[in-house]
Amino acid sequence: MTETGGRKISRRAWFGGLGCALTTGLWGERAEATVARSLSLEGLVRGASQVVIVTALSSESRFVELGRRRRIVTDTRVRVAEQVLPGRAPSSELLVRTLGGSVGDLAEVVHGQPRLSSDEACVAFLREGPDGLHYFQGMAQGHYPLNGGAERLLLQSPDLPTLLGYDTSAVKQLAGSPLRTARERILAVARK
Repeated sequence: MTETGGRKISRRAWFGGLGCALTTGLWGERAEATVARSLSLEGLVRGASQVVIVTALSSESRFVELGRRRRIVTDTRVRVAEQVLPGRAPSSELLVRTLGGSVGDLAEVVHGQPRLSSDEACVAFLREGPDGLHYFQGMAQGHYPLNGGAERLLLQSPDLPTLLGYDTSAVKQLAGSPLRTARERILAVARK
């Protein structure tokens, strides 16, 4: 008998519990519980100050103070290839901030935040913050990697969480669409 927290546990029960934990850890499936409320295409377009096709050039993660807490953020320098939504002419390069990243031996994961891959073009719904940095509107809902094919299809962000209201979401309307079709949908919403 072993005593734990004032209770006596037999060795058989202890080893049985250990066996269950190991079995679950080795053969159990990973559970994901990140859920977000979906944005409509209108909400995504109206909340963005720019809709552009960008390619990540370089990134740097560092600590910043957010809400009186020390957090890791990643600032990514991106090249603007073209505007999807006419408006304010963007710079040829922008600095886009996402939450999470790695600094030394420490890493912070913020579920639902898009990760920009070097040399991968994407359609980005960006909003400019008061600090002059750009942020994804709707987090991963505003990030659509482009496939390298001739038709350039918008892909769903690999960092997209489960969406409540998916059937009416911008993601459902845009993911899988050719860039030409997605551009027409975005422009139609912007003209309303």
